[in-house]
Amino acid sequence: MEELKSLVERSRSGDLNAFGRLVRRFQDMAYGCAYSIVGDFHLAQDVAQDAFVEAYRHLSDLRTPEAFPGWFRRIVLKCCDRTTRRKVVETVPLNAAREAAASDTGPAQLAEQREIQEQVIKAIRSLPEHQRMVTTLFYINGYSQGEIAGFLDVPVTTVKKRLHDSRKKLRERMIGMVKDTLSQSAPDERFSKKVIAELLGRPEPLKIESHPVRRILDIIRAALPDYEMVSGEEIVDKSAYFEGSGNPDLARHVYHVDAKRVLRTATTFAAIQAVAGRTPPVHILTAGRVFRPDDESTGRLKVFHQLDALSIASDATRNAMMAALRSVIGAVLGEVELGFAPEDYPCFKHGTCVTVRTGERSTQIAGAGMIPAHRLRDNGFDPRSVSGFAFGLGLERLAMVKYGIDDIRTLWQPPYVP
Repeated sequence: MEELKSLVERSRSGDLNAFGRLVRRFQDMAYGCAYSIVGDFHLAQDVAQDAFVEAYRHLSDLRTPEAFPGWFRRIVLKCCDRTTRRKVVETVPLNAAREAAASDTGPAQLAEQREIQEQVIKAIRSLPEHQRMVTTLFYINGYSQGEIAGFLDVPVTTVKKRLHDSRKKLRERMIGMVKDTLSQSAPDERFSKKVIAELLGRPEPLKIESHPVRRILDIIRAALPDYEMVSGEEIVDKSAYFEGSGNPDLARHVYHVDAKRVLRTATTFAAIQAVAGRTPPVHILTAGRVFRPDDESTGRLKVFHQLDALSIASDATRNAMMAALRSVIGAVLGEVELGFAPEDYPCFKHGTCVTVRTGERSTQIAGAGMIPAHRLRDNGFDPRSVSGFAFGLGLERLAMVKYGIDDIRTLWQPPYVP
């Protein structure tokens, strides 16, 4: 709740990054709420988008930041009402877009899938609206009963009762269909095997010696000679990754390879895994591709490179962390103007966001924080004798600043990659 309050307050002051985090946190909630009313996949997406635009415009009207979920739900409902009054809804099966791309599925299989889809939709629509909304939110992306209660502004006991009643009305064999259909039809690409295969098949700049991203990594390794380089897997175990992240919302912001594995969103997990069983002092570096379901633009990609540095030692203080950051950035960029601002990072305390200013442009290039005492203990270290810090750097962003590159996408195209 404290994090939510901070995000709302920062969004109201014009922090678009904070509002982006609010969007990612509530996007599936808005979509599920809208779908339960308008009953159409594409219209539900439009409603969710309209609701976020309206919410941003009227954030100043929200007196209590903690009340954002219920306040935002009312905006979604208002946008639903506008949409249903504006046009007659033509129902589109939840995964119509996915069917269109499934060229390797035979006619018989498509017919069977379509029949199942129709049964699922019919079953959901047979529920009263209040039960239909709770059921949609619960199954679309695994929202907890507490999250749903906050969004609908009702007690958790009410959510439990509505779920119980809806399950009684849905035949037992329909429950699995409802869950699978809704989870696979969330308004993004997180469950698409074709998208994931395309992302994994993209070039690997760190294996190209002349590539700007590889050159940045080589400079950083030279600037931190006492740090051991370790590797990590791009496809990681879902449960361990979510538990280690300390971020309860992470499940909604990753690519799901299958029921048990996801594509990593950061290299931090590999660094934390590497320290287990070691004796201080421990200095770890790890770098590689990470994957996030974001819209691609001149400054953002779905696949990019992150580097994490982690230090556990008797002198791994916050001052030592800042000194290491300045040393690394100075080695890469030379004399530049740096900015440091407080930031909330899961798993760390005293978080710091680092930006670099070149001319009139300010670019976020790093995040850093101290390792809490309980996480040191969890990894076999005594917080009474050692402390720890970690920082992460965006290698593409450093390369863009160093080499004057305006569009991050060019780093993944010729002549930089074959």
